[in-house]
This record gives sequence, structure tokens and C-alpha cells, in this order.
Amino acid sequence: MPDQDSNVNGGLRVLVVEDEWLVADYIVDVLEEAGHEVVATVTTGEKALESLERTGIDVALLDIKLKGTLSGIDVARAARAQGIPHVFITGSGDPATRTAAEATGPLGFLQKPFSREGLMAILAGSMRQEKAHGN
Repeated sequence: MPDQDSNVNGGLRVLVVEDEWLVADYIVDVLEEAGHEVVATVTTGEKALESLERTGIDVALLDIKLKGTLSGIDVARAARAQGIPHVFITGSGDPATRTAAEATGPLGFLQKPFSREGLMAILAGSMRQEKAHGN
């Protein structure tokens, strides 16, 4: 019988933090087609923090610029403090923003528009990391 905390396909439990509806919908489609479970899709950093607190997730996909007062970088710091890996998906090419984001220790960056293959490659790396840590 499979572990209650993992999905039947052995995929990841993913939090999607994206304020552009079309981008969020695309990400959810890609994840679900690949056998991952999207535990929540939120548009603000505040909602993301709530989701991190109450939802067991394996990885967070974060846009850097969000609606509300918190950025994806703020959410990444909270995720890291809880031991939750994260990936940035961003349209920002600003070097200062990139430096601040890199300081949070992400699994990777995807520049918008990103490819399905790029997202799957980063998540595959996350799955290898999970297995290496015995999760």
C-alpha cells in the first residue's frame, strides 16, 4: 500500500505560486500529465505562506513577482526554512533580482516562456534529491 504522503504514481506534491492565470493553468497541466499532484495553486505570497504551513509538499514552483506585498523570494526564504525545495519561474531578467533569488538556494530557474521539457528536467532533479535523502 502506498505511503499516504505520496501520490500513487510516485510523483511530487507541488505548490504552484503564480499570479498569471494562463501560466498557472499551463504549469498545472504539465505537472498533472507527468503524474505529479498539484496540492495548491495560489496567486499571492501571503497565500503561499499559508499553503506551506498547512500542506505537505515536496517542491514549490514560484514566480518572483506576485500580487500582494510578498514576493516569490520571500516565499522561497520561508520554504527553505521549512526544508522545502523551490524552483523559480520568472519573466524578470533583472540581475539584482536574480542575485537575491539565487541567495535562497533554488533547485533552478525557468525563464518565461519556459518549455515543458525544462520544467520536467528540474522536477526530475528534485525527485532524485528526494530519493537520495530517503523521503
